[in-house]
Amino acid sequence: MRVVLVTCTTWPELSASDRLYAEALERRGVSTAAAPWNGPPDPFVGADLVVLRSNWDYHHDLASFTAWLDALERAETRVLNAPSLVRWNLEKRYLLDLERRGVRVPETGVVQGDPTAVASVLARHGWAEAVVKPLVGASGHGVRLVRSGDPLATEGAAPSTMLVVQELLPEVAQSGEVSYVFFEGEYSHAVLKRPAPGDFRVDSDYQGTIEPFEPDASLVRQARAVLDVLPEIPLYARVDGVTRNGALLVTELELNEPSLSLALAPGSAARFADATVQRLRPDSLRG
Repeated sequence: MRVVLVTCTTWPELSASDRLYAEALERRGVSTAAAPWNGPPDPFVGADLVVLRSNWDYHHDLASFTAWLDALERAETRVLNAPSLVRWNLEKRYLLDLERRGVRVPETGVVQGDPTAVASVLARHGWAEAVVKPLVGASGHGVRLVRSGDPLATEGAAPSTMLVVQELLPEVAQSGEVSYVFFEGEYSHAVLKRPAPGDFRVDSDYQGTIEPFEPDASLVRQARAVLDVLPEIPLYARVDGVTRNGALLVTELELNEPSLSLALAPGSAARFADATVQRLRPDSLRG
């Protein structure tokens, strides 16, 4: 069996975390290779499975990325997570879908990328501050804080683009954001991410920190329940959220290329590999 782990031309090598995953697969008799989605197509030809891992520059050329997924589907190449799930997950408006399906998410609006539209969201909710994100983005790219009445804060995107406007979550600065990682719907581990002092973004590009974390069992159950609203259980999923009044508030559901922090959780690479091998069995036709 040959599994190709997807990277990108910006970062073509496997991350340290994914090297642990590849090594665990190799120990199970699975041949692995890393190849960028936006590189030559040859590495993907004849692969038994393609696993999206660190295709982190997809948001800079979304049309090409989705066309690449389409081409793999036409070639009947198995891709995980499933392209249908990934396409749905690419635009952050999926949070509104989750909310309609009963998942608790932050107050979120999707608007045209102009100052007036952003300001109207703040006014409607009575917010003094809000977080603005590109509709499609990764690693905190383009995320910024806006303040009511500050005209400069609502400048930036072209009016033809779409933006996500969300409530600013004080819980992130107070207690951090937790990422819950699942393989085949089974809980594996969690990590706690905190922003740098004075910031609101937990991404490492903004000097956020990350550490192993043992969450309360009730929060794990709430995170796992998010997967039940999906049309299928993904090979891997990362549910990000904060705790508000004892309940999980889901900030992201990552099904495309999330960092899984395998190096911080002993045994997690083996669990990921076991879940992948299960998908490679002839009787497993999902995805």
